[in-house]
Amino acid sequence: MNRTLILAVLLFSASALSEPLLSYERALDSGPSFSAYLVSYQSAGLKVHAMVALPDAEVPESGFPVVVANHGYVPNPRKYGITAEGKDSRPGDYYRSVPELYTSRGFLVVLPDYRGHNSSEGYEQIKEQNRESVAYYADDVVALMAGLGEIEHVDLDNIFLWSHSMGGAVSIRVQLATDVIKAASYWATMPVSDLSDEFEDLNAPILIQHSSGDGSTSNSNSRDLANELQALQHPVVYFEYEGSDHYFEGETRVLAADRDAEFFRALIK
Repeated sequence: MNRTLILAVLLFSASALSEPLLSYERALDSGPSFSAYLVSYQSAGLKVHAMVALPDAEVPESGFPVVVANHGYVPNPRKYGITAEGKDSRPGDYYRSVPELYTSRGFLVVLPDYRGHNSSEGYEQIKEQNRESVAYYADDVVALMAGLGEIEHVDLDNIFLWSHSMGGAVSIRVQLATDVIKAASYWATMPVSDLSDEFEDLNAPILIQHSSGDGSTSNSNSRDLANELQALQHPVVYFEYEGSDHYFEGETRVLAADRDAEFFRALIK
């Protein structure tokens, strides 16, 4: 039996007496360190999708720790995951490195579309992307979290968040809505201080990374978040890099991912 069929057969561990929350859809393009497939699930009555990237490595006894990766703003949500050649190949060209960065470091990666992105339903709700749509995206990620236990080889005791840009505003809402997150990493976050009155309810360590000359989302967003968390004595680490990269490039991207992996693994018992 080939690997895709094995994944299709073994994907879900939910009891036969209960209705599965996730449905296997199809195989996706693999990468140098992972195999990938698409799942669907319900969020507020909408059928939305997520990519699952499974490391090509020996499965730990407790399963793979998980990184749920919340991507940033996509100008045309229907084009999320579509390559320059027009191929539906999640997560698309821009975020192509995300599953590779973390599966190669021993993490199973789950990348939600968000509603209205690619073939996920709900475009009419988010076609004018704003603060309300970010809250919808967070709802979609929280709904996804409920089904993570149905994915084969998942370590439910070690679930982490990664985010980039607008995804930071998604992640902060997810952290406030659930207590299953072990730690979170924020790359080049958009402003999230509108929720600062709720930061005292955060219960997981946070790593923040940003470029000093980022012209898309100012590094002041990350500095403000770090300062606000420090004032609350919340566990937080902040790294700033020289340059103008919005989504870190080259050696900086590798270093940022290394720091994420080290930060996450220090919390795995």
